Amino acid sequence: MFEDRPVLVFPHGGPRLAVAGVADRMVRVLGRYRPDSAVVSIDVDPARRMTRVVVPRDAGVCQRWVDWLARVFFGSRMLTVGWRMLHASAVAVDGAAVLFLAGQCGGKSTLAHRACMELGAGFLADDLVLVGPDRRVVGWPTRIALPAELVGTTLTGDADHHSVVAGVPRRRVVLNPLEHRVMLKVTHSPPVPLGAVVRVQPAPRDGHRPTWATGLDEAALDRAVSRAAAVPAQQLHVSDVLGLMGGPRLADPGGEESDLSGLLGGVPAATLWVGDMASLSRIAVWEALSSVVPQIVGADT
Repeated sequence: MFEDRPVLVFPHGGPRLAVAGVADRMVRVLGRYRPDSAVVSIDVDPARRMTRVVVPRDAGVCQRWVDWLARVFFGSRMLTVGWRMLHASAVAVDGAAVLFLAGQCGGKSTLAHRACMELGAGFLADDLVLVGPDRRVVGWPTRIALPAELVGTTLTGDADHHSVVAGVPRRRVVLNPLEHRVMLKVTHSPPVPLGAVVRVQPAPRDGHRPTWATGLDEAALDRAVSRAAAVPAQQLHVSDVLGLMGGPRLADPGGEESDLSGLLGGVPAATLWVGDMASLSRIAVWEALSSVVPQIVGADT
């Protein structure tokens, strides 16, 4: 079925799509969510802006397709009209978003979860956020990986992941967005205005304080934002490359680099220096940040 046709394969898993035919301005696309899963057909009528999807009865596969198509519908439109996707976690404090920027395994999830538990913050995002042209921030649903010591043993059926990062063993509990929201007793997370930015960095030397914070100047913030915006695979995954939603297509998911300057500027910004990243789930962090980011009131015990 996919022989002798160009096939669109998304990185890091997800659907495989092939255009099966175009007639009377109607487009038919065939897809498999996994190599061994059943084939679905997607019929697109651009003139009527209508998409019809025929999915198998299997509930698991059906749920994956519905979830992916919903993400494409909203994600492609938001990216096209100027929202930017960033690799960051985020919480809402007093009605404004606090973003945590860090590299892979850099503490974003830990800080966002601790802020919800210890500061009473509202959860927005664990790994990806969208920032709008008007500087509103909304979280993008992803899997959530939390230190096992923060989650405890109250959850069942969750994926227990063990890994080694920089020579240090890590144990993480991985939740899907629904499981995480049930745990936090959150029903929805509306967009909120940007309030503050925290860049998380390993301390440059050992033997210093466990954590401390310094101000983050505009140039350093722009560099951090540029790194956080380097998410081409994630953008492609929600970009309507084949026009399945009957709306505008995002021609270049990785473009507009010049527009990043000042994207997160004009709000309090700080670098949180962490002496031992392996202890981030338990060491004091809020007192250090409260001296630089006024939205955060120290709640460390």
